[in-house]
Amino acid sequence: MKPYLLSFFIFFHLTNLFGQDTYIPTKVSDDKIILDGVLNDKEWENATKVDFDFEVEPGYNIEPIVKTLGYIYYSDKFIYLAFDAETKENVRASVRKRDDFGIFNDDVIGFNIDTYGDGRNNIFIASNPYGSQVDVRVLNEVDEEKRYQISYDLEYESVGAIKGNRYYIEMKIPFSSIPFPNGKNQKWKFGLWRKYKDYFLQSGKVDRDNNCSTCQLEDEIIFNDIIIKKKINLLPYVSSNVSGSYNQNSNIVEYGKIKTNLGIGINAELSKNLSIELTINPDFSQVESDVTKIDANSAYSLSYPEKRPFFNKGTDILNINSDDLQPFYSRSINNPLYALKILNQGTNSRVFFLSSIDNDSPYLIAGNDRSYFGEGGKSLINVFRYQRLLKGGSKIGFLSTSRYYKGGGYGNIFGLDGLFQLSKNIRVSFDILKNYNQEPNTNWIDSEDSFNSKTVKLDGEKFNGTGVSIGLLRSTENWTTYLGYKSINPEYRADVGFAVKNDRKWLTFYQSYKKNWDKGFFKGASYAIKKDILYDFNNNLDVMSLDAILNAEIIGNTSISYIYDFDFTTNYLGKEYKKYGTSRINFSSNPNEILSITSNFGIGRDIAFNSDNPEIGKELNFFSRIRLQINNSFSIANSIDFSRLKYMDKNEFYYNGFIYRADSKYQFTNSLGIRLVIELNDFNDYLFIQPLFEYTPNPFTIFYIGGNQNLTNNNKNYLVDNSQIFIKFQYLLSL
Repeated sequence: MKPYLLSFFIFFHLTNLFGQDTYIPTKVSDDKIILDGVLNDKEWENATKVDFDFEVEPGYNIEPIVKTLGYIYYSDKFIYLAFDAETKENVRASVRKRDDFGIFNDDVIGFNIDTYGDGRNNIFIASNPYGSQVDVRVLNEVDEEKRYQISYDLEYESVGAIKGNRYYIEMKIPFSSIPFPNGKNQKWKFGLWRKYKDYFLQSGKVDRDNNCSTCQLEDEIIFNDIIIKKKINLLPYVSSNVSGSYNQNSNIVEYGKIKTNLGIGINAELSKNLSIELTINPDFSQVESDVTKIDANSAYSLSYPEKRPFFNKGTDILNINSDDLQPFYSRSINNPLYALKILNQGTNSRVFFLSSIDNDSPYLIAGNDRSYFGEGGKSLINVFRYQRLLKGGSKIGFLSTSRYYKGGGYGNIFGLDGLFQLSKNIRVSFDILKNYNQEPNTNWIDSEDSFNSKTVKLDGEKFNGTGVSIGLLRSTENWTTYLGYKSINPEYRADVGFAVKNDRKWLTFYQSYKKNWDKGFFKGASYAIKKDILYDFNNNLDVMSLDAILNAEIIGNTSISYIYDFDFTTNYLGKEYKKYGTSRINFSSNPNEILSITSNFGIGRDIAFNSDNPEIGKELNFFSRIRLQINNSFSIANSIDFSRLKYMDKNEFYYNGFIYRADSKYQFTNSLGIRLVIELNDFNDYLFIQPLFEYTPNPFTIFYIGGNQNLTNNNKNYLVDNSQIFIKFQYLLSL
């Protein structure tokens, strides 16, 4: 997650611990409220009123710089919210598609809820002054990078209006779209939150000494006698595409036959807690292209975020504490014939089951120095998860994953994990996983490497491994201390997961100090050190490194950091490399709704991991992304990612190249827009172009039409190598 987003989210969910208020809104009929962005006195005069009494960033529970008032009603089936927000200058906002990251440069205001009251997660439902929507699920995770799931989607309506230095927002949220316990009488923990420039305002106080990010909503809201209708959703789709390839003889792109796919998804709520979701012949192809990552010097496979809605609902329960052990990675389910998902969210526990047949199964093997990847055939996948929710944000769970390959071979994992909140600023986490595998006997991976006297190539061998992680975290307003130990033996694999490194035991120590200021140019400053020591299972020292980190946050939503990463020693492919390091400078700034900048620069020494003869070289990396909001509807984002590694003793390079990406968007309305992506990859000498028209009136009803053009460099002229035109229509039917 980008640094400014991380700063944003750290504060939006930290609410009042120093006193609890209970609100019982007035119940109204649905015809009382008209969503038009106009706060009519007669409409809202009897609503429950909630003041935004506290500035929580950069100030610490002080009087807000501007006034904000929230209004709450409810009916049998809906929650109604309204906000009256003043500003000291022009309102900052643009028309945006749902969950556009640029929305965090705008004024944003919303409703934050913990419907189960146990800190398992928080749901944030928000809008900007044009009614553009953003909803986020905040997870109770040790790792801050994993806490915020912006791909989470709910159905709701929002309308905004701007009048001078003031804006108004009205929202209508169906009870049916929110997960909560069974029962017609509901009591939730909640808070109201607002971002204004680089100030964060909310209805309750924060406790910066409490590190449970989802446990801090203390105010309660009560909805009595609501109607809970069991919901059945049908999600049929039709998609069609035609592809063509360049014919050297005719010098034209020749297109094949039009291919058409039909499929359907069914989501049935047996109760408010229990749901079954089935998708048959799903179209899990991704319309919007991923940003390409540079892997010129990566010895391991790269992971990408999940964007498919089926795998973003409920799968947060599959998260464990350590990414290095990752037993479930949804993008390992590549091309399923079907997928079935059962989710039960009880008051004290959660149960999840997933089953699928994947037509094209990726096969990933972890290693000490590198990972190995191959494309496999059909497989059966089953995933089971049970999690018990304890008091104060603690939890413990059991996980099982399995993959059985057609023609022979399997991979099973069984594991326990837990998170225990010992006090408000001390928590302990652990993961213990055991895998049992038999390789398929195939040619999916071509390698003569070995591990533990076994071969990497897939020749039917049996093996089992273990992965363990333990972490202790203490964090307060000023100090953060983390001590962690991980052990992953050479035979650990995760056939439904994403584990790329094994044969390692390592100890991590992290210590930081941060100082915050309520007023002035500086908002915060911190320093940190991080020490890593890694051994392999033959007790050979693999890595010993030390990171020093300095960071400053200043006015204008701006942060600057400096990191020095020094490796005392690294053992790679049996060779030892000593005393080399890299300096990195990171910069991000979002001073207004027009401009957003993210940049980082690195220079130093690194190993040429992908070279046939790895040696230390001179490293230079640079990344910069500048996003301009030209007007309320049109934005352009340009990024350049440059990386090179030069030989120490000659003017030649192990690698030297860049990836340039331009992403232009025009939003006619919040649901209707066009987009053009252009990406030039200097490493692979190709040019990618994707025009896209999209209409998305809600998160699940979509209409796309677009194309992909891949061009290759031919004597400095880019010629179309292959081309695709596609169309997709998907419509949500609620029964």
